Amino acid sequence: MRDGVAAVLRAGEWWDYKLVPILTFFYATCLLLGSGIGELWGGAVLLLLSLLPGAAYVSIINDITDVHDDLAAGKRNRMVGRSAAFRMIAILLTLAGGAIFFWLWRHERLLLACYGAAWIAFTLYSVPPVRLKARGLAGVLADACGAHLFPTMVAVALACASAQQPVDPVWLSAAAAWALGYGLRGNLWHQLLDRERDIAAGVRTFAERHPPHVAARLGTWLAFPLEVAGLAILLWKMASLLPLLGIAAHLCFCYRRMRLWQMRPVIADPKPGFFIFLHEYYDVLLPLSVLAASAVTHPADLVVLGLHLLLFHRRALVVAEDAWKLVGKSVKMHVERRLIRGR
Repeated sequence: MRDGVAAVLRAGEWWDYKLVPILTFFYATCLLLGSGIGELWGGAVLLLLSLLPGAAYVSIINDITDVHDDLAAGKRNRMVGRSAAFRMIAILLTLAGGAIFFWLWRHERLLLACYGAAWIAFTLYSVPPVRLKARGLAGVLADACGAHLFPTMVAVALACASAQQPVDPVWLSAAAAWALGYGLRGNLWHQLLDRERDIAAGVRTFAERHPPHVAARLGTWLAFPLEVAGLAILLWKMASLLPLLGIAAHLCFCYRRMRLWQMRPVIADPKPGFFIFLHEYYDVLLPLSVLAASAVTHPADLVVLGLHLLLFHRRALVVAEDAWKLVGKSVKMHVERRLIRGR
């Protein structure tokens, strides 16, 4: 039953990739405010629970509205063969889950506005007759707003509300800039990856409407600079060394992958043997470094760090395995060079 529910909800596609960066902004806002994350654990749990109905909703609604397009493109769709009653119940359950948080936050205007905006963006992206997914650039923007921009603003607003402190407008703006840029880059990457299938199905995405280099350049020269600018301000505001060390570790991994595995870093354009630049930083290194930085002054946050790894261990294990392999290969090559020189 668990596997069946996870398949319908497509949980494997968003559990680590979408939830972790949003939670990271709750952690980072606590660090900025000087509040222990463990002290505000109720807010962190509430944030995680609030994200689940929305993530489930967008997965279900996407599959329902994409049935014919996916069949034409030869893509798997988890709603094929499901009855109309099953589809309706699935939608109503996710809406009921979201309604709980609309009620809980009815007196928090910023929280309510951002949370509601995410649901609206999800709906406009998928559901006819609007269906922004098939309307070019509007679809890219709607997906970025629903999946990253508004949920990230919810995380910041909820952390401030939990700490009973006002929202820093510079911090919120930087978080919004990062989330929008990262969301745009991610959606353009997915559209380029699915471009041939979208062409076969006649889905008028931005990448389907334009040559591949147009979407790649938009991701590289608009989305990515916006993302990096937001990240730079956030790191400056946090004033902590550990997140910067996380970037250094990521750059080291990038260099080693390029040199030892002949892999290519990409911004928004999928290529053979590629890895997405900064992806593992946002999924693994940034949240862990922020939690560790908070634990320096709030030792109880080590418990939060452990719980985070328990809930979101898959990507961390992948990064750890890659690091182990890269170190092993580097050591092996160094020993071989020493032996050759010794001869």
